[in-house]
Amino acid sequence: MASSLRIVARNASGKREARKLRHSGFVPGVIYGGGSDPELVAIGAKELRLECGSRAFLGHVIDVDLNSKHEQFLPKEVVLHPVTGEPVHVDFQRISKDSTVRVGIVIEFINELKSPGLKRGGVINVVVHNLECICSPVSIPASIIIDVTGKEIGDSLLLADIKLPDGVTAAHPERDAIIATIVGARVGPADDSGSADGASEEAEAAAG
Repeated sequence: MASSLRIVARNASGKREARKLRHSGFVPGVIYGGGSDPELVAIGAKELRLECGSRAFLGHVIDVDLNSKHEQFLPKEVVLHPVTGEPVHVDFQRISKDSTVRVGIVIEFINELKSPGLKRGGVINVVVHNLECICSPVSIPASIIIDVTGKEIGDSLLLADIKLPDGVTAAHPERDAIIATIVGARVGPADDSGSADGASEEAEAAAG
């Protein structure tokens, strides 16, 4: 994917340097892998916030010109501030056309209106939201599509029934064997004819 990220090299590390970077509109980060030593970098905070708004950010290759050299990186982790939710650190992995990467790919469900179970009020109980896969960095799919046409309440959507894109394999096929199930909608305790009176009594008790 094309990227508008500003990524520049930095020489220093530590909390003081990180605070100075953030004050200057950058977020500290590290690039590792590819047989080279880890490299300290700084990323434009404004551009990073926009990129992080896309759920595909952690699953797509970023093209970057760094130190007058064109390179490709895969965002691996974005650490967010526990209060503000702002990015405070980013890890990138170097990649090459011959390498493989392990990445979580979002699961999407289609044709929900063609599922008898969902039409009767059932819901999709998602077990695996992001399927961890192994593939070439240049062939990471945007998502994995699961068609729920014809699915009834009680049916399971299994990894074994999904045709993954060419060159993509599940990293943990046993762990992620069940992707989702179709279950009946949860219903609260049944109310008798006196429920209205009960609600009124509760309101009066609360008011008292």
